Amino acid sequence: MSEKTKQNIVVRKPSKLLYWLMVPPAKLLAKLLFGFRVHKDKLISKVKGPMVVIGTHSCTMDVAFMMIALMPRPLNIVCGRDVFTWKPVKPLLRMAGLIPISQFEMDLGSIRTMKKAVEMGCSLSLFPEGKRSIDGRNLHYISPSLAKFLKFMDAAVVMCHNNGGYCVSPRWSRAKRRGRVTQVTKLLFTVEQLRSMSVDEVYKKLKEEFTYNDNLYQREHNLKVRCKKPALGLHYLLYKCPNCGAEYEMESTDNEIFCKVCGNAATVTEYGEIIAKENSVAYSRLDIWYDYEKESVREEIARPDFYISHPVKWRVNDPDTNIYHDMGEGELYINSSEIGFEGKDLNGGRKSIVIPLKYLFTVVQKVDEAIDLTVDGVINRFYFKDKKYSAKYNLIVEESFRKIHGLDKN
Repeated sequence: MSEKTKQNIVVRKPSKLLYWLMVPPAKLLAKLLFGFRVHKDKLISKVKGPMVVIGTHSCTMDVAFMMIALMPRPLNIVCGRDVFTWKPVKPLLRMAGLIPISQFEMDLGSIRTMKKAVEMGCSLSLFPEGKRSIDGRNLHYISPSLAKFLKFMDAAVVMCHNNGGYCVSPRWSRAKRRGRVTQVTKLLFTVEQLRSMSVDEVYKKLKEEFTYNDNLYQREHNLKVRCKKPALGLHYLLYKCPNCGAEYEMESTDNEIFCKVCGNAATVTEYGEIIAKENSVAYSRLDIWYDYEKESVREEIARPDFYISHPVKWRVNDPDTNIYHDMGEGELYINSSEIGFEGKDLNGGRKSIVIPLKYLFTVVQKVDEAIDLTVDGVINRFYFKDKKYSAKYNLIVEESFRKIHGLDKN
């Protein structure tokens, strides 16, 4: 990037009018729907100057919960470029001061914009995991570069986490849910502390803070989540039958998840329990069932000839219009060393996209059964024609990264 381009970086402070029109009503709504409470560290109010507010990403409302917790301090929200394609928010992008970033790819332009914002006295809202939790737990890997980034920002760091957020808004469900959510917000580092600590010391602290399990929290606190369809959509995540081992033969109804091959079935309660029906078997919590799928994937990728491939439709995000355009069709595959696309564009020309798995610790997966791969700042979205497989592809990528780098399974 040239010096001229650096000087022309534009940062917009959030509109005070928009802030006061949206955040206080959001606070009232959160209180009514989720009994929303905030446990806020008193030291936060003593911070002078900008801060970087980081948070776990367990549910859709995380941004709103964070803004409520930090009232009356406005935040420049850092979000994936995909958010800029959402029609309902397009008119508000400039007023809100949103900062776009490419997910799971080094985005130096966005980092410079964030640094400029902090230098202007703005406070940032950032979710380092890069995507919403798929299973109610923290992402398996937090990059050490986060510690370097925070030291580079040279601002106080605040940590936010909501207990119960995933329970009321799990990634796989679109049913209405109501339960209690408690936001815990604390001052993680002052500027002085951040400057005096090594990158390794900062990283160690971050890993501790980014560890949670909302499924376990729900059971330990007997948290009731009222929902008429507590199981609907669960097969999107729990795709493997614990009885016969069949994959992507699971189906879900309002209250039940079952296997179409062997008939194994279980019900889901308002307290997050998964209870096997008579003559069936089931894991008692979502995260335990998901771990069973993880272990199955580990066994698969341990084979030297591991390979998986499925037909997809290929679309690309236009950065100027933030619209996804059809580009072609082909196969999305994964082997022991890479994930890639082999196919043809709309003119019949061959197209190949390859990303080494050693650089990819996770992928963005969509509930409408798609996978995003960002290459050179361009978002490539691959829709599975069979409308399944994204959960397994995500697991394969994550577990392959673990295997390649010798990371602890836990």
